[in-house]
Amino acid sequence: MEFNLELETKRLERKLTHIAKKGFLPESLLQIVSNTAVLQLASRANITVAPLQPQVASDMHIQGAPLVSRAAFPYDPKETAILFGKMLAMLDKAEEPLASSAMKIREAIEKQELSIQEACDAFIAEDNMFFADWAARIPESPSLVRFLAQGSVTPSLQAQTEQLKEHRSDEEPWPYGHCPHCGSQPLIAALKEKEGFKYLTCSFCRLEYRAKRLQCAFCGEEDHNKLEYFKADGEPGYEVQVCKTCSCYIKMSDFREFDRVSIPVLDDLESLTLDILARKQGYARPTLSAWGF
Repeated sequence: MEFNLELETKRLERKLTHIAKKGFLPESLLQIVSNTAVLQLASRANITVAPLQPQVASDMHIQGAPLVSRAAFPYDPKETAILFGKMLAMLDKAEEPLASSAMKIREAIEKQELSIQEACDAFIAEDNMFFADWAARIPESPSLVRFLAQGSVTPSLQAQTEQLKEHRSDEEPWPYGHCPHCGSQPLIAALKEKEGFKYLTCSFCRLEYRAKRLQCAFCGEEDHNKLEYFKADGEPGYEVQVCKTCSCYIKMSDFREFDRVSIPVLDDLESLTLDILARKQGYARPTLSAWGF
């Protein structure tokens, strides 16, 4: 489906307005998230990437192999660098310690101690040592380099995964605990359509794909005695599925009875209360948020 900037901008504005009215996020954090999301949409409209081709045969894919490896995802280096720079400039106006941390990153780039390509390549390669090193250099904002790399490369990843959709059918639920496109783990779930089909959103390429409703999104457990659900007061439209087998949880939105916009990465942010409750009960989520925390 062709990317429609005007439509997506309207949906984003509506979602951000809803989150702002809830008033649970610090205004400074919400401003950073809002500005980043707006910049990403504008960048998405300018992305130029060569279409990816599947790396595995169809029979291997049916057995669980992702269409391509995560490392195979290319990105638009020019547009990514532009977005990285805009995000960095946005942080100049942020509260401390983010503003001073952004200055340190800019100085590192100018001194060629850090390159934008190096940071983005590290994110795609899941080079946690690279980001751990920068976290040690900027302990007051340890996740900032990852946030900038992830945020600036994501529009290219979304463009690639949209092009990959033509190579697979989404009619049947994907039964494996990873994304059918890139092999990464899911970020959040959603129930959609009148039948209540379950969709998962990939934490890396942002693909939304059908999954089995009564199944752990990570380990594949289907025994209903080992899968539990709970909700939180004041969070209508959200619930958590926890798995007693792998001790993991995933949040799930269900807006079928609400006049609300679902944008998975912002649904994840809006439902932070459920993360806190799940962790208090001893469950963990294998993936970071789309905002690097």
